[in-house]
Amino acid sequence: MRIRFIISHPTSYLFSEVREAVIAERLMQLGHDAAVYRYHKRSELKHELFRNHVPVSYFPSDNPGSSPHRMVSSLLLERLEAEKPDLLVFKGLGYDIVPHVLNRMSLGSPRIGFILGGTAVDPVLERADFVLAESQGQIEAIHEALGRFLPCRTLAKYLDWDLADQIYSARHAGVAPDYDIVNVGSFEPRKNQIALRAFFGRYRIALVGGGEGLEAVAQAAAGKADVHLLGGLPNAEALAVVGRARLMVHASLWEGVPRAIFESLACGTPVVAHNFAIQERYEGTSAVRLVGVDELVPTAEALLANPSLLAEMAQEGRAYAKERNGAQHLIDAADHMLKMAGLT
Repeated sequence: MRIRFIISHPTSYLFSEVREAVIAERLMQLGHDAAVYRYHKRSELKHELFRNHVPVSYFPSDNPGSSPHRMVSSLLLERLEAEKPDLLVFKGLGYDIVPHVLNRMSLGSPRIGFILGGTAVDPVLERADFVLAESQGQIEAIHEALGRFLPCRTLAKYLDWDLADQIYSARHAGVAPDYDIVNVGSFEPRKNQIALRAFFGRYRIALVGGGEGLEAVAQAAAGKADVHLLGGLPNAEALAVVGRARLMVHASLWEGVPRAIFESLACGTPVVAHNFAIQERYEGTSAVRLVGVDELVPTAEALLANPSLLAEMAQEGRAYAKERNGAQHLIDAADHMLKMAGLT
């Protein structure tokens, strides 16, 4: 069976979509023809192999000067028209590439699946045969919007557990943390890193990422030697920073279910975040504290003043993250995907 994963957000590498490549790898192990397709701003067609096995292709965009949500790729569409896959799985809603592909009936009649990010409801879901969601809340929103049953299940995050275990082992061996607070994410208005200035000058802070909001944060941090603006880092380096911090403060104003929170837990770093911004309740763990806007700073301060509690939260949070995001969860999802699509 021919299965193609279409990553809706354009860029020239996999990064957070490693999860989709892992699922494709499992489907290939089951004997299917699976590949991951993406598009980017560059003019060349780029190919690579994930783990020396899964084909990943990056197609040039027709309109590279447009915003990521408006970009499309005719070459990607032509490839799909030639291949006529049995199943198309889109990662992400709200991008023009999705209707750009779906509205071309020359693709044949593939089954259609969606892997959700932060956006849960979109008109294109009328075409869906199944959805892999980030949370139970998203599934409920989908059923309410569609007014009909649609096969859905939550999908685990991909976490590099080998790396996380190494980082946690070093931490557990007594290596002193370099930072009190860490934040990881692109600097854009909704990520709200500027809210962390309440901690500047009082705590050791590491900020990982870059983007349009970085300049304002840098100005607020001017003269504060303990505020470290580390820029964008490869994921392994970013996780190493997270593992050397006592607490993650995730000040975002809107998210789906951030992978960064589970990665932080895997490294043994508890998290404080806004309760209105995250589409997950993290029931069953005390290692993620979801609070209101006015509670973010005092909650973080209280936790940093209680090292023994942070240590307990670190251990419990790792167990929680592994229970919900172990490698077996993605294998199970891949095994179940074709059944959800009505292909087995």
